Amino acid sequence: MTAPSLPVSWQQALVEEVVLRAIAGHPEERPFRCARNKLYLVPEDQREHAFGEFHATWFARLGLGESINGALAELPLLAAACARCVVTRAATRHDEGADLLVASDAEGAAARTVLIRLCVSSFDDADNLLASLRAELLHVADMLDPTFGYQPTLPPTDGGPSYERLLRDRYRALWDISVAGRLVRRGVVGTQAEARAHEAFMVAFPMLSGAVVDASFHRFFSSVAYTHADLVAFAAAPRGEPAAQRLAPGGRCPLCRFPTYAPEPSPEALPEAVVQHIVADFPAWRSDNGLCSQCADLYRSRPLSERAAALLPTG
Repeated sequence: MTAPSLPVSWQQALVEEVVLRAIAGHPEERPFRCARNKLYLVPEDQREHAFGEFHATWFARLGLGESINGALAELPLLAAACARCVVTRAATRHDEGADLLVASDAEGAAARTVLIRLCVSSFDDADNLLASLRAELLHVADMLDPTFGYQPTLPPTDGGPSYERLLRDRYRALWDISVAGRLVRRGVVGTQAEARAHEAFMVAFPMLSGAVVDASFHRFFSSVAYTHADLVAFAAAPRGEPAAQRLAPGGRCPLCRFPTYAPEPSPEALPEAVVQHIVADFPAWRSDNGLCSQCADLYRSRPLSERAAALLPTG
């Protein structure tokens, strides 16, 4: 059995469910059931503990914790920087993952706990579980690496909730891509992982095209020389422009303040009269700030509306 690299605490209910699922149809199911049934004869005040010990023994006997122990052993940083790992049951696949918990009443490694949340069914495929945990725990290792400089929140923006959510999605995509690249270089995932990561990059950054896509992708997939700040900066300004000065798809229009995925394609080409109308209402606006196509159409149509209003009877 693989020795865990740091103490692992298993949720008793999770262990019981995993063992009962794994033993069904197993060659040792009959002796397991016989031994388990005898535990009902244990005094009631001792029965819960007896069942817990019994299921824990069979959990180890069936090797059901090997994927977790193996993934933890591959990252010595986790054992050096944390005091424990806690494995609990996830309600759904969406809730699965690994995280870092930091207690406020302790310091150093004693304050840090690796939390792993898993569905019972995830233990059905040990290889797939190991692959998933390798990726999840690399994220946790990055959180602990001082050279990465992880911060739990992204810098505030004036783009509103929709734009902030867009930045979080882009940031997470870049982080996942960097993790995939490291796993490929370690030889623990197939080369198809690069194709999947490249596809995810294009989905997250549709504004990039041509050779820029590949160069930007490999900046994070093929390199380890990046930090949390690098991911944040690229997520906010993938084309290199100041984040606050150009309207990206999903950002808020600086005029109407609504999120838009249809920014005006060439705000610098707007007629001078249209620009004057915009600046009259928004003195700080410049063409490189951008605007949504709806606002651009409204301001383009304003001269027509004014001429039409001038023709209306005044008496």
